Amino acid sequence: MLHFYDQSTDSIETQCLRLAPALAITRANIPCLVWAEDALSFVYFVPTSLFALQLLVPDEDLEKAALTITSSLPYERIYGAAPGWLEMRMVDPAQPSCFPNSIYLRTTKLPHLRHEDDPEEIYLHPQSFFSVDIRQHDRSVSLSTLPKEYADIRFPTRAAFLDALFDTLLDPPSGLRVLRLTLKLDVYISYIAIYTLRKYPVLSDGELEPEHAAVRDSLREEHRRIFEARMNPGGRLGWWAAVQLRRDLLKNTSRFAAAQRPLPLNTMRHMSIMEKTASSKLEASKSFHTSAVQSHRRVPFVHLKRPLSRGVERGVQHIARYFIR
Repeated sequence: MLHFYDQSTDSIETQCLRLAPALAITRANIPCLVWAEDALSFVYFVPTSLFALQLLVPDEDLEKAALTITSSLPYERIYGAAPGWLEMRMVDPAQPSCFPNSIYLRTTKLPHLRHEDDPEEIYLHPQSFFSVDIRQHDRSVSLSTLPKEYADIRFPTRAAFLDALFDTLLDPPSGLRVLRLTLKLDVYISYIAIYTLRKYPVLSDGELEPEHAAVRDSLREEHRRIFEARMNPGGRLGWWAAVQLRRDLLKNTSRFAAAQRPLPLNTMRHMSIMEKTASSKLEASKSFHTSAVQSHRRVPFVHLKRPLSRGVERGVQHIARYFIR
């Protein structure tokens, strides 16, 4: 059974500790957008564990943001790709990085001196990697539940989050599909759909139920049909079909120039086997969600420091756990 929460399972204390690097950046007048698991937990109440802190900053401020953190907090810059974001060797022996232009920081605190909520690793991403403009504040929000000094830290709106995930998933800026990143972004999309849209997605007539339809209509034109297909049981498109559909739809939008870019490379040697396996896991999860949303219970908020039930809550993440590890 899925449990839905009405606020984050991470306490305000935890959120402030996690966001200390983001606070340092914004105090240096660098725009900053919180990404990945921290945004999912703090804004969308997804009961996920928190891993590396991922922050988006303007491309031109990437180096300045890294220097700001390392000069004011106990972090050091690690040159080279983060091991956890290299492609799986069985997919591509060259092991390209998921984030070739990002900066990797790691804590210098000794383990016995760290607070359990201190981010051990930080990934600073250029905003262009996710096709985001951080200064466009109608596509982001601040958290009123945080102390006032955190007011300049931004989080993506649901539509902005989904648009950015679809953009990077289907048109990776590097021009190369990295399966490790594909699976991770798939998990994020599933989290947003399951934990913020709690009704069964399709009505008896085959149309999306109203809230799902409203989210679809809030997305950019090139992502609406892809989102709708994804929400329709049995209608999910394969990666390549979604790439091609998105390109066709882009031709009729104001972003038509993006449709002229070279198609992304897909060099996975075991693609057919792995995609079938991943697809079957996703379908199994979808069936689980179908039954779960019809019998879910909304859980009143009780904060537990790293609750044991999260292992159960993270059913969607288990879809990709075998591949991502």
